Parts: sequence; C-alpha cells; structure tokens
Amino acid sequence: MRKSAIVILLLIISGIGIAGFLYQEGFFNRFFFDTEGRYDSSVLDDMGVCYSNRSDIEAFNEGYSESDICPWGFIHNGIDYFYFNNSDVIAAAPGLVETIELRDWGPESWQRYTISVSIRFNASVTLTYGFEPITNSTEDQAQQLAMFNFVEGTWVEKGEVIAKFLRSNEGAHIHFGVYQNDIARNPTLYLGTGALIELQEMVHDFNPTWDISYP
Repeated sequence: MRKSAIVILLLIISGIGIAGFLYQEGFFNRFFFDTEGRYDSSVLDDMGVCYSNRSDIEAFNEGYSESDICPWGFIHNGIDYFYFNNSDVIAAAPGLVETIELRDWGPESWQRYTISVSIRFNASVTLTYGFEPITNSTEDQAQQLAMFNFVEGTWVEKGEVIAKFLRSNEGAHIHFGVYQNDIARNPTLYLGTGALIELQEMVHDFNPTWDISYP
C-alpha cells in the first residue's frame, strides 16, 4: 500500500509539472483557446493594417516573398513597416497577448536587441510584431519596452495601440507576420478588402510598380 501511494503521489507531481510546462509554453492557449465572447475567432478574414495613418510610415522596403524573385531580392516571411519615431503601432486583429519576448542575438549581430510580440487570434492563427530597432543598445530595447501599452496575458482589440514606435536608428521597423499552425503565411490572405487596398496604395506611394507580396 505504501509503495502504491508513493507511485500515485509521484504521478500527481509529474502531472502537475507537465501541466505547468505546457502552460508556460502556451499549449493550453493553442488547444483550448476561448475568446469568451470578445470576438468571432472562427476565421481571420478581415485583418487590418498596423498603422493609424499613412503619414506614420516613412518607407516601404520589404513585403512578403517566398523566393528571391522580388524587388528586395530575398525570401521574407512578413511585411516590414518603417514607422516614423513615436508613431502608433496598432493591432491588425484582436487577440490575446501571449508573449512579449526580449531577445539578445549576441554581440556579433548587426542588430543585437529586439522585442518579439505574439498575439493569438484563435487556436491556429497567431500574429507577430517584431520590433527591430537596429541597435546594440540595451537602453534602446528598454525604452521601446516602456512604450508598450499591454503586458502578456491581456486582450487587445483590432485597431488598439500596441505601442509607440521607437525609431532608434536608420532602418528601424516592425516585422509583421502571420502564422497558421506555426507556419508563416502570406499576410495578404487574411487582409480585409479595404485594408488590402490601403496597404497597396501605401506601397505605391513609395514604389509604384511593387506588390505587397510575391508568393
């Protein structure tokens, strides 16, 4: 009896440990995602752009591409938004802020410190906002983090301001991506009609012959 009780206790402890690991890794959010009536999460087909005003955008240099046959000349799994300093970065769709991750790519990296934000729309679709300030300064990273409006575990609505953008250096931008079942997808597949037209017009303001994406 004593041995059986010990085995049962160990199984319970192991189960708690595994559950804790799965929770930290976001598996529960992925498989048991529930918006609790906040919005219809059945399908993402009305995604917006990530800026409040077109005048907030300084340049358009890279869109989505699945090969190097594109104006920017390399595979790129998202859309880059080059904001002016202190511009609003807005949520393209509603969702749960799963992670705000400070990343250190090492002293040899040309941009060492970035911030990656992951917002889950439903059980299979996640939107990512990569704050890439082109900096090797922890102070820049900390300043950008201080400009965020949300923390992990909070909900955002479409169009809400996620953060103000810190343009710490030339080339600083947001790398925006859409992942379905952990696979990068072409963001234009999820854009609403009005947002698609707006984004294409913004691209043509800078590069009249370019498309947003080259699948």
